[in-house]
Amino acid sequence: MSKQVSSSPSNKKISELYRRIKEKSLIPQPEFQRKFVWTKEHKEAFIETILKGLPFPEIYIAQTGIDMEKIMSTEVVVDGQQRLGTIVQYIDEIEGSTAFGKTVKKFKELSTGEKSDFLNYNVVVRDLGDIDSDTIKEIFKRINKTKFSLEQVEIQNAVYDGEFITTAKQILEDLETEDIPIFSDSELTRMADLHFILLCMSTIENQGYFARDSEIENYVIKFNEEYPSSDNIKNSLSETISFIKNLDLDEGSIWFRKSNYFTIVIELYGKSDNLDESLLTKKLNEFEGNILKNKHEQRDTNDYSRYYSYMYTGTNSRQARVTRSELFQSYVLSEIEK
Repeated sequence: MSKQVSSSPSNKKISELYRRIKEKSLIPQPEFQRKFVWTKEHKEAFIETILKGLPFPEIYIAQTGIDMEKIMSTEVVVDGQQRLGTIVQYIDEIEGSTAFGKTVKKFKELSTGEKSDFLNYNVVVRDLGDIDSDTIKEIFKRINKTKFSLEQVEIQNAVYDGEFITTAKQILEDLETEDIPIFSDSELTRMADLHFILLCMSTIENQGYFARDSEIENYVIKFNEEYPSSDNIKNSLSETISFIKNLDLDEGSIWFRKSNYFTIVIELYGKSDNLDESLLTKKLNEFEGNILKNKHEQRDTNDYSRYYSYMYTGTNSRQARVTRSELFQSYVLSEIEK
């Protein structure tokens, strides 16, 4: 049995937490925390909770050592980044900001008494003490296992910080958001782009399609300490995505549906140097036209109706991915590869 992590709850005033965040002695978004995902409505409802003096769930923090020169400890927020981030954003809101709507009064519009009440609001903070980063990540994982809204990729990003995930992040850093035009803004805040890159990388490493996300975590774990193919896959995947972006495809093309975009990225991976862009675009448009002409046919009527079915139904099953791949190779790649 492992040693129990001690934790002690206490009350911390918002003013103290705010000051520590600004001083950077309390870090609200360490590497393992998820991106800021609350909508304007979420933030307004949370601020209204404080203004009404109502309680909200406790925040978890942990110490990450002591700076011996400054004689000062630094702590990270293990759980509660959304809440603390919203508080800081509310207090710091500048003129013309649209972070909050008209449901709640802006901080600068509060009376002196209201500001005092807000800053003196007691937040329940559970201090986990001085623990190592692996334990912090394990606690974060277990807390959020019970929170269905936390995507699996966010937990992977929290628990593993090794070479495989780092490579995926570097690929995204080298690309612009519009280079992968298949996600909404809300999906991007939930790391949908990171999940997509991890799925592509795992499929490439697997040398074949698998069902849903079944192999992603296996490769994240396998290549956590060392990832020999990092530079190669980083360069090739970035080149493939950029190549697709430069194709003369209509914005409303079926190739910008998530299922089809995944197919085209995997099937074109490492092949861009041997493909003629104009001819590829022509074949993609022809194939798309035939697919759409047969969209009302039964699945097994012909290859085009089969493809259409598998881009809408059970799109993440292995069968759907393999079928799309085989038909893509047959009707697009077979005639244009040099």
